[in-house]
Formats: sequence, structure tokens, C-alpha cells
Amino acid sequence: MTISKEIKDKALEIGRKHKLAKVWVNEGGEVFSEEQFAKASVAGDKDKFAAVEITAEVKNTEKVTNDLGTVLEVLAAIEAAATAEDVQAIIDAEKEGKNRKTVLEAADKKLKSFNPA
Repeated sequence: MTISKEIKDKALEIGRKHKLAKVWVNEGGEVFSEEQFAKASVAGDKDKFAAVEITAEVKNTEKVTNDLGTVLEVLAAIEAAATAEDVQAIIDAEKEGKNRKTVLEAADKKLKSFNPA
């Protein structure tokens, strides 16, 4: 199932609010905390529901703190960043926190990919 931006945004908002790592959505835009509930809502048709990863989204402000995690976790978050604002939030938090050169270089590179010179 292809998830529209509107449904994905709704799923992310609900997932963050309830501190979930993943939620499931059906084609009607309903959001579920458990896969079996989403599956049941569409009579088991696997083509009519999909998972939305919350922790992979940088917009989760609870993940963007002064201690972003291991270098690998932060690099994954940088790679998953959907906007320049998301990357800038990581840079700002990293500078206030551990200020790791590897993370900042990767973030700068990703930031430049949004605004090529």
C-alpha cells in the first residue's frame, strides 16, 4: 500500500504522541498501535495496510536531544532526514551535546544535498 503524505503525517503525530516506535495504517487512514489490529481492520488483506516507522523519522523531537545516541544511530537519522530543517535540528543538538566531528561532517554533507551550490 502506498501511504499518502496526509496519512503518514497523521501516523507520525500519533506515534510520537504515544511514544511508539512503529504504527500501522490502513487505506482508510486509520492508525493502529498493533499490526494485528490494522490487519483485522482490512479483513487480513496485506495490500490494504502498511507500517510507518516512527523512530526513523528525525521529526521525533524526543529523539533530537543533546544525547542523540551512538554515531551509527545519528548517522541513520541523518540519512533518513526528509528536510533541511530536520538535518539542522540534528546539527544543533549535536553541537550542544557530544559535538562529534563524524556526525557533523555527515550532517553538513546531507544539508548541502538539499541546497546544492
